[in-house]
Amino acid sequence: MRAEPLTRWFVAGVLIVGLAFVLSPAVAAEDAKDIQKQERRLQADAKKLDADAARASSTPEGPRRLDERLVKQFNVDPSVVTGLRARGFSHGQMTIALALSQELMKKDSTLSQQAAVDKIVADRQAGKGWGVIAHQYDLKLGHVISEVKKADKAAEHIAGKPDTKVAKTDRPDKPEKFDKPEKPEKPAKPEKPGR
Repeated sequence: MRAEPLTRWFVAGVLIVGLAFVLSPAVAAEDAKDIQKQERRLQADAKKLDADAARASSTPEGPRRLDERLVKQFNVDPSVVTGLRARGFSHGQMTIALALSQELMKKDSTLSQQAAVDKIVADRQAGKGWGVIAHQYDLKLGHVISEVKKADKAAEHIAGKPDTKVAKTDRPDKPEKFDKPEKPEKPAKPEKPGR
């Protein structure tokens, strides 16, 4: 009689372990899709940031103000931003690298800002995507995305509003309206004969 309950527990344990093996690839696939989705969003936000930063850089004080804004936003030494720019990082890429390095420092408090940046940059220069890097260190991209958006708002402010209005003198002339031909008169209806 005692063997029967143990058998049930054994079978239940085997089923639970088997279920865990079946579900873990499904969960991993979901995580991979989520990472890809967040990386695409991050890339789009970084591209917009780069466009706004390019507009801001065309102003006399723009490049200096953009760098100062990153230094202030991430509380880093100016040499960190200068070093990223020297490595060929765009403004959007610098923002992502700095945001990821801050997230990495939260996970590993023994890392300095420069050491965290160096790790992120080394992975990026090895050809890894931002999502892969974040996943590798178990970092969430949500905070990184919000930091990129914050930097983009600052770049938009530095650049000023884009000139989208066209002056009246620059507008092409409207084509001349032609008079519509007159409609021919309808012929009169014949009268109906009486009954």
